[in-house]
Amino acid sequence: MSNRLPCSRCGVTRDIEIIERVEQVTIKGREVSYKAHYSRCLTCGDEFEAPGQLDTNLDAAREAYARLYEAPSPEALVSLRACYNASQKAFGAILGFGELTMNGYESGGTPDSTNRLLLKLAADPCTFKAMYDINSGKIGMTQRRRIEESPGYKAASSWEGLEALSRELTELQRVKVEECATRAGRTVPEQVARYVGDSSFRDYSRLMEGISWSTGVAQVIDMKSEAPAPLSVAS
Repeated sequence: MSNRLPCSRCGVTRDIEIIERVEQVTIKGREVSYKAHYSRCLTCGDEFEAPGQLDTNLDAAREAYARLYEAPSPEALVSLRACYNASQKAFGAILGFGELTMNGYESGGTPDSTNRLLLKLAADPCTFKAMYDINSGKIGMTQRRRIEESPGYKAASSWEGLEALSRELTELQRVKVEECATRAGRTVPEQVARYVGDSSFRDYSRLMEGISWSTGVAQVIDMKSEAPAPLSVAS
């Protein structure tokens, strides 16, 4: 591939070619190999990293490290899929993979960065359930039944976490919780846990007026008959 770029040795714009070679770099104390790209002046032979090549090479080095040391093992992937009673084909369809992708990963193939992220997200039952709700139409009835009876799916159905609770609160209620957390120097999850764990739970319940909890909890908090009281913040 030929192009023209300024050559620092020649001092003028020259024809250059893009070259590729394997480089080694140490990241977090571990050595990895990756394919790096450079520009070579066709007049003087000087090699340099053109604009954009430095970032591309850094990304390639990081991806090589992630593939070697951060990708899930085949055993971990089998265990993850088993948590949801899903076949390779069904699990791949739910995550948006190709039909044979999970088979390749469980046979020793390395997921790319996008699929590594999806697999990591799928380890959270609530996130997997959200993926399932979107893509369940791509799998058969037998597989849907097996998945919905799995420990992982049931865990998500019984309690969908703070994110699900946030969707049920009004904007005013969310702002109120956030303000209390800020004043107390806590994160929102820490503030919610504080409410549940001490006497201020009654005030927190008022914020959730009328919320229907998910299947495993089967409870409706209804405080409409009580007069509202100021939200207190435990010290």
